[in-house]
Amino acid sequence: MTLREASARFLEHLKPTSSHDHDEAQTHIQTVELLTSCLPEATLADLTPARLRDFAARWYVEQTNHKPEPQALLDSLAGFLSWVDANTASMLEEGCNAVIAELKASLPRALEISGILSAQLGSGGAFGFPEFLTSFEEGGRSQYDVDVGGSVAALEGFFRISRVEGTRVEAEELISEERVWPVSFPPEAAALLEVGYIVNLELVRAGDGWHIAACGFAYPPATEF
Repeated sequence: MTLREASARFLEHLKPTSSHDHDEAQTHIQTVELLTSCLPEATLADLTPARLRDFAARWYVEQTNHKPEPQALLDSLAGFLSWVDANTASMLEEGCNAVIAELKASLPRALEISGILSAQLGSGGAFGFPEFLTSFEEGGRSQYDVDVGGSVAALEGFFRISRVEGTRVEAEELISEERVWPVSFPPEAAALLEVGYIVNLELVRAGDGWHIAACGFAYPPATEF
């Protein structure tokens, strides 16, 4: 059975009898529409834990409108998988429920980190960090010079968090495996970071450390690219 066929049968099964049921049905509709948009040609056999993780931890994160909300999305996915197992010969729950349980904590946090970083950059970007403003206002030259002392002045890519010490963060670029330290994060974002989270960043060298010049999304640990 294809994922689209199973999704259609699942939605037909839902019969709202109250406003609460109607809201829940709308969440299920949004969830299966997103799932089938991500995996348009998939069969139920294709819905492995790895594919489910990729859908929720990467594809969903990169959508501009996170509807349904992450907790509702994951609850809906669990309900859909339970219904599929009860009404087909599939056994999806056993492998996928562990992924869903893990993402219930890490997915909302990743979205929150993304939001904080975007808001910080929207209010001044890297130049909004106190360390940079102090050096600039005191008459010092900008420390964003290219190739100062022969070292790389800017990096961009997907960085896995490897250490967090207050607002100072160590991160490893996924492709090159180069580690950078310290990267200055806004306090609100740093408080949410944990080892393993992945953040799409453009970094600029500032003295002995790095500042964030631009950012994309933050992703839960173990997200594959």
